[in-house]
Amino acid sequence: MISTGNRVRRKSSRADRRAILESEALLAARALVDRMRTLYRELERLTDAPITLHRALVCIGNQPGLPASELARQLGMKKPAVSQALKSLATRGWIERRRHDGDQRSVQIHATAAGEKILKATSGRAVVTLQRAVRNLSSGDLTRLARGLESLLSLLPESSAGAVVTQRRPTAR
Repeated sequence: MISTGNRVRRKSSRADRRAILESEALLAARALVDRMRTLYRELERLTDAPITLHRALVCIGNQPGLPASELARQLGMKKPAVSQALKSLATRGWIERRRHDGDQRSVQIHATAAGEKILKATSGRAVVTLQRAVRNLSSGDLTRLARGLESLLSLLPESSAGAVVTQRRPTAR
């Protein structure tokens, strides 16, 4: 009888710990989403452009001459979505496409003076803020975060737009 009671108590204790962890994880996830949404909205109000364009512009500003295929990989987007973002960036005058000197088939993407001005005016806001926070994580925390987010994303339904592509890596268990 005593052992049964202990088992029930241990199971209850495990269930309680699990419920507390789930609650903490959900609260932290909601806080992250809310904080990033606030930062993104502020950035969008400042420039009258969606956050996707800012994410692309930051990548292009950090790596002048970046090809569209590499931009798609870095952003985790499909090529048609990146093509649309590049078209919108070019229409705003924030980027220009240049043919590679050595290979005329290759197109490189560069921020224009107007794009650099936007990057300077919005530096340190939403896009770079999250990147900076991630960079400041320890290797162990970063590994756990990446694996945890991949696990969580695998349990969520895909975006109806289908623009986001998550790259699955085998995990060691």
